[in-house]
Amino acid sequence: MIRHYLGLCLLLATAGPALAESADPLLFESDTLLELVMPVDLDTLCRPSQMPDCDYTATEFRYVDGEGVEHTIPISIRRRDGWRALQTNCQMPTLFVRFSKEDTVGTPFEGQSFLALTSHCGKGISPENIPSRRMPDRFETYVINEYLGYRLNNLITDVSLRVRPVRIKYIHPENPRETFTHYAFFAEHFESLARRVHAQLLPARSFDPDKLDLGAADQVAIFQYMVGHTDWSIGNQDNIILLSFPDGRHVPVVFDLDQTGLVNAFYARPAQHLPINSVAQRYFLGYCHDDTDWDGLFAKFNAQRDNIMALVAEIPGLGRGDRRRAGAYLESFFKIIESERARRNGITNACQPFPS
Repeated sequence: MIRHYLGLCLLLATAGPALAESADPLLFESDTLLELVMPVDLDTLCRPSQMPDCDYTATEFRYVDGEGVEHTIPISIRRRDGWRALQTNCQMPTLFVRFSKEDTVGTPFEGQSFLALTSHCGKGISPENIPSRRMPDRFETYVINEYLGYRLNNLITDVSLRVRPVRIKYIHPENPRETFTHYAFFAEHFESLARRVHAQLLPARSFDPDKLDLGAADQVAIFQYMVGHTDWSIGNQDNIILLSFPDGRHVPVVFDLDQTGLVNAFYARPAQHLPINSVAQRYFLGYCHDDTDWDGLFAKFNAQRDNIMALVAEIPGLGRGDRRRAGAYLESFFKIIESERARRNGITNACQPFPS
């Protein structure tokens, strides 16, 4: 979903420390749902895959702060590339959002300059020469479950991308009848994460097995197994970024969770080389090495079990059935790690060869 985010993160500088005290908590210092209004004509947004010089479109965010005061923040937006950028697939694409530093002072967006916004998709529009096909009306649930996945990762480690849930009212500037409101979420900028944990963001193709923090890599692999993710690789940096810490360790960080069994999107497929047929089937992709502290890893995840299940219960926007399904999927993971036989068959004896 945000495969091109890394390259843009390396090119764009982020703002410095907050310049003034905000009336509301800063964006990633709260998990409270943020209500926004954004005027947008989706048809005017160019597609990067079709236009190499695709530019940003000016618009704004409007919101009401905790004291009831309405604010307007000028922003510019652009479609993110990929499956959701195609109008035949999605009515509402995922977006990149840019801010000017001076416009965000005193707002929840203070200190932000560039963010990825993951939104609902909506039903796509079929080309004239293709019979109309109904797209599953499930995308909002997918977005909320992906947001849940990031929040679960925050419970496991602080070296993880923070997210903030939002509900956005999209208003067509020329046709107010084309107005709709849906859930979405902002994800922390990669560079912001690196700065927060006192590390350096490494560029693509930086994998060095001799510098890899094996404990952090094992933890990532167990987390990915928990949420049912197979579309990732530390060695290839597929849906993984690497952070370099002052002591020389390279620590992997997870992003892009829409292909997980937790989300269970209709379009999601497991990695092609794996012997599974559905993303709901778990497959362990962690590395084999002699120093794996399996007992410590399982104990760490078990220690968060109550918090994980509580988070499922409190995530905004999930219906009762979707909440029950997400809870059952995560409970099935804990049943695996409770069983010595299931752990051995599914995880400890299923590790992948360590790259040389």
